[in-house]
Amino acid sequence: MSIGSAGRHLSFPFRVAADGRAASADTLARQALEELVQLLLTNQGDRLFLPDFGGGARRLLFAGITDTTATMSRTMITNAVREWLATRVTLNQLNVNVNDTTIEIDVTYQVAGSDQIRQAIFQRSAPSS
Repeated sequence: MSIGSAGRHLSFPFRVAADGRAASADTLARQALEELVQLLLTNQGDRLFLPDFGGGARRLLFAGITDTTATMSRTMITNAVREWLATRVTLNQLNVNVNDTTIEIDVTYQVAGSDQIRQAIFQRSAPSS
């Protein structure tokens, strides 16, 4: 089966579809993206039986936006992707950019078995006072 072909890939986060069955992602690439999003937005300690699972990006909602925050986030996310998704995706590049009151996480990756480079961008702006 090729990466882009239609198939039944369990959707993340797990949910029930309209037909009452487990929802599925259309492609392996979509499933990999959903797994990446889930990993990044889960904080370590959130999962009872997997306390080390998580990239901690959601924690940035409550952190001060500084260069130190960006560096720590880059390290945490890189380590999480390498530990939890190493067989699913290859992390090509990860940038965490801080600009005034905005933090942006830019992930460039490849799904295992594919030569297509994909990109996911997560952005958060501090509320205006």
